[in-house]
Amino acid sequence: MAERVAASMAPELTGNERLKADPRSVAELIDLALTRNDESHDGWLAVSVLHARGTREVLDAALELCRSPDAGRRACGALILGQLGVPDRPFSEISCDALLDLIRHDEDEGVLADAIFALGHLGNPRAEPDLINLTHHPAESVRYGVAFALNRATTAAGVAALLELMDNSGVMARDWATTAIAHNVLIDGLEIRKALLRRVRDEDEIVRAEALHGLARRKDERVAPFLRAELQVPGERVHLFADAAITYLGIADERDVSREDLLLALTRLSSP
Repeated sequence: MAERVAASMAPELTGNERLKADPRSVAELIDLALTRNDESHDGWLAVSVLHARGTREVLDAALELCRSPDAGRRACGALILGQLGVPDRPFSEISCDALLDLIRHDEDEGVLADAIFALGHLGNPRAEPDLINLTHHPAESVRYGVAFALNRATTAAGVAALLELMDNSGVMARDWATTAIAHNVLIDGLEIRKALLRRVRDEDEIVRAEALHGLARRKDERVAPFLRAELQVPGERVHLFADAAITYLGIADERDVSREDLLLALTRLSSP
């Protein structure tokens, strides 16, 4: 089905325009979107087409899905609202209202998680207090969603929630919270650096790499021995930590920088 639809579109169209040219009706696309799963290309393509189309008809259909007694349909509605009409998002405030209603009242963990991720895509600051209230939700998928949705937090309360999530038992929540603090949060301070230092010993290497990057971006001298230790471990994983080392060292042209170069520079920088 997806191949036949793609073949019917004008060949000169690409990206969002190509999705907008999809000839199927909103009802047909929603029926397909409801079948989405990890192996369903057609289902996820239908979601992308609905996002790109971004019309009032799609909005009304998504809002109706969000009011359904069926959790799967509500989750699909949330998924559509999160990126409806990208990049212009003509209905972002209406979408935000509907998604906030879901995270305040829906008891299904799957719907709750999908609505939270959708709010993360919207990036509306109105959602922050409600997201913070879910920081300690028992479902790992919900806490992961909160960390994702708060990844550009600018308020003290939002940053405090991310710092808590950095110590979460769920690895994905720790990963996204650490990434947010490392790359996106401009605020600095003792508590932020202490939280990053705790994560440089995390059991997950991606979390460790993000924590090191956060310290490197802040030019914290304590990062150097941890970077050297990670770079000395053989294998393909070195790229995870090379970026942090390059940031810490302030290397402008990184094209020809080897692991050995980074180790030597870190050693020299740490020598008395």
